[in-house]
Amino acid sequence: MLRFFSAILTLTLLLACGPETKKAVSKEETKPAVETILISDFENNSKELITYAGPQSKVTAVYSTEKAKSGKQSAKVTHQTKDWAGALITVDEGKGDWTGMKTFRMWVFGSNSKASFNIDLEDAKKEQFRYTITDDFEGWKEFVIPLSDFKWRTDWQASDAVLNKKYDYPMMTVQFCTATLGNFTLYFDDIVIDSK
Repeated sequence: MLRFFSAILTLTLLLACGPETKKAVSKEETKPAVETILISDFENNSKELITYAGPQSKVTAVYSTEKAKSGKQSAKVTHQTKDWAGALITVDEGKGDWTGMKTFRMWVFGSNSKASFNIDLEDAKKEQFRYTITDDFEGWKEFVIPLSDFKWRTDWQASDAVLNKKYDYPMMTVQFCTATLGNFTLYFDDIVIDSK
């Protein structure tokens, strides 16, 4: 009889404590160190805007005071493409750990050219992730893109990239690349990563 009551007591304690034990070992949600990271507001002229292009294309990227969403200037990127081209900014040291961050935010000044362009994010192991935007608007427009919506590039990856289909921090570059061939100009301002 004593064994019976002992077994009942043990079972009762297990049932009562079971969920609490589970909670204690459940995985904690990753919290970001900060709520927002300003990648660039394009106010610092000393930071290089880097361009690259195929043999039949040309792209220029300059700081411009013609249009600015905030501050005094933005990045003006002009594409004249027949194959491929792009411009990029490097992510400053200390701003590339996006642990716990959820959203990529960026302002673009469009001219309703109907041209498409890619935003590529490159991680610490040279792996790239892409989101495509169409210039079907006029004036400034904010793009609010969940980081999970950037898709692993299937068309090209660097030969020395480590391909594991996940972000490896720190992130290294943000790139603006041709998706539609032709001639068009876009302005970019206020690139921010945030936790919302």
